[in-house]
Amino acid sequence: MTRVRADDYDDKRQSILDNAAALFARKGFEAATMVEVAQACGASKSHLYHYFGRKEDLLFEIVRAHITAQVSELEVVVRADLPAEQRFEQFVAAFVERGAHSRNEHLVLMNDIKFLAERERREVRKLEKRIVDLMVGVLHEINPELMPATQPRGPYAMLLFGMIIWTFTWYEKNGSITPRELAARISQLFVHGFKGQTFEPASVHRR
Repeated sequence: MTRVRADDYDDKRQSILDNAAALFARKGFEAATMVEVAQACGASKSHLYHYFGRKEDLLFEIVRAHITAQVSELEVVVRADLPAEQRFEQFVAAFVERGAHSRNEHLVLMNDIKFLAERERREVRKLEKRIVDLMVGVLHEINPELMPATQPRGPYAMLLFGMIIWTFTWYEKNGSITPRELAARISQLFVHGFKGQTFEPASVHRR
């Protein structure tokens, strides 16, 4: 007889993922144990295995869910009927805000993807490439001469992502600068450069 799934199954599963992400971000995937994940969830180890059979399954679902949601948000931004520079600002804002509000998942993706099986890493890398391709397209619209189809265009996008991604090793969303203000500063710095620029919060396009 098929076992009926409890009404709160999805909520409990998400709670496990949230607690595991916090533990992995703080301690590192390799050092953390399933016993510690269970303790963080206030549950037994056997209860945990009802949802995830291996620690690696937890890791994959954390990073897969995080980056899949990010791709979906960014695709919406890129498809918007707005000028390219405005879509660029919204793209950066969406990326920064998700990183700020899902910092644990972001750090796990940065630090622990190497512990996934090759097939799972390829799936995650494919999603990451999709994000890079979306940004490359927007940058091409802003400055086609700098992003010609006949030359490698990825470095500009990777420079931007390098700036944003590593920011979350130190950035705290409850600090003196909000995620949206941080995103606006990144956008202005990247598009207009540093020398002679001033921060203009009124230029931030709110969604």
